[in-house]
Amino acid sequence: MTMKDASIDDLIDGLATDLKPVRPRRVMQGSLWVVAGWLGVGAVLVALFGARADLVAGAMPPLSMLAFWLTAAAGIAAAWSALRMGLPGVGRDYGGWRWAVGALLALPLAALAVSFGDGHAHTEAAQRSFDIHCLLQGIASGLGVGAALFLWLRAGAPTSPTRAGWVIGIAAGAAGASIIALLCSSDDLVHITLWHASAVPVSAVAGRVLLTRFLRW
Repeated sequence: MTMKDASIDDLIDGLATDLKPVRPRRVMQGSLWVVAGWLGVGAVLVALFGARADLVAGAMPPLSMLAFWLTAAAGIAAAWSALRMGLPGVGRDYGGWRWAVGALLALPLAALAVSFGDGHAHTEAAQRSFDIHCLLQGIASGLGVGAALFLWLRAGAPTSPTRAGWVIGIAAGAAGASIIALLCSSDDLVHITLWHASAVPVSAVAGRVLLTRFLRW
């Protein structure tokens, strides 16, 4: 064995000595964090403020039910994409959440349509119930999901921190909007769009601005 070969072997041995086994990351673990953050915050808010009366009676109006499932689906899709961003791999597709968010756009489009009909009754109803606290509660309600995804991706160091920040915010905002749908008794489409669904874009911008810098390598 030449001196050069011996030096290479010593270098390899030195590197191997410092290696430590790493426990593989499981999406299931991150999923449990998200579920705990989503259901935990929702349960606390329902306990504090009470569920909407029609939900307690066992029947939720179709429009409110539709808004709930649209926001919940967007939150689940975005959370799943964020969880997969925290796994090692090249060429993964993280775009599934876009379809759910695209479906969520049906709410503002429908609200815009009805606001120009029926003598602007829907717009006036939304103005009379100027419930910005619904928006603030929706943003706050999503913090559990946002924190779970942030901790997951912080440990995983995603390859695109900017995209990760957007997706975390979308997932958190959609989760919060779905929780508020269980609390607020309004069935007005303009109100739901303005003060519930708006938590999604607001949280998305916040995730992009506030979280991106902390998700870098």
